[in-house]
Amino acid sequence: DKARRRLARALTYVVIAGAIIAASIPLYWLVSTAFKPGWAITHRPPLLVPPHVSLEHFSKSLFGTVQFEGALDSIKDSLIVALGNTTLCLVVGLFASYSIVRFRTGGQNFSFWILSNRFLPPVTFIVPLFIILKSVRLFDTHLSLILIYCTFNIPFSTWLLMGFIQEIPEDLEEAAMIDGCSRISAFLKVIIPLVAPGIAVTALFSFLFSWNEYIMALLLTGRKINTLPVSIPKYRGAHDILYGEISAVAIVAIIPAVILALMLQKYLVKGLTVGAVKG
Repeated sequence: DKARRRLARALTYVVIAGAIIAASIPLYWLVSTAFKPGWAITHRPPLLVPPHVSLEHFSKSLFGTVQFEGALDSIKDSLIVALGNTTLCLVVGLFASYSIVRFRTGGQNFSFWILSNRFLPPVTFIVPLFIILKSVRLFDTHLSLILIYCTFNIPFSTWLLMGFIQEIPEDLEEAAMIDGCSRISAFLKVIIPLVAPGIAVTALFSFLFSWNEYIMALLLTGRKINTLPVSIPKYRGAHDILYGEISAVAIVAIIPAVILALMLQKYLVKGLTVGAVKG
């Protein structure tokens, strides 16, 4: 039995190591391509290690060339949309989830109805959204993307935050109100600090969805707004694909999500395991 347990543990480690390596290969190749000089990208046989580190692809992709514009404007557009959407989803989701949990708003199945709004794929709403945005003159604006992403992110944020608020005893709020706090004051001073892990998880998911979304940003924007996922496929030359520039921009696109995850790291482990499965 002891030998079998050791063999099982060894096989488990082998499988985990294999999965990590398999998942790391695309990321390594992306980083390697971004730092290779132009001639090394198409070299045959492929060079696993760059012959020397080159920043030419970052310079061209961020600041632009004669062939295409730089990605700095796209980064700005993506940050405005993602941060605006995340902020709005957190504010609405917190108040909505609190009212549902504490005041039993909507009845027993209301939380499931909220989550069911995510069942339909967003692409099914492209045509009516296009017509609405054109009619109200919001087409190709930051505000239009923020509001559209909210229609899909707010239900998920509300449902996710409900599980965390359910973990907090009502006695804490009642004690705060006995001490002189209003309902809003008790919500801000008691509930918000206690659901900080849930807020962190919700913020990360909302930001990632807004930052990475492609279809809506492609079809509901034009010349003024170009988010990063939309601008990356435009890095093409007359006869070839600019793999170095694409890799460089892809690495830049990863950085904000990594920074946000590191900033919220102390809340994420608890937030992903406590309360998030309820609702």
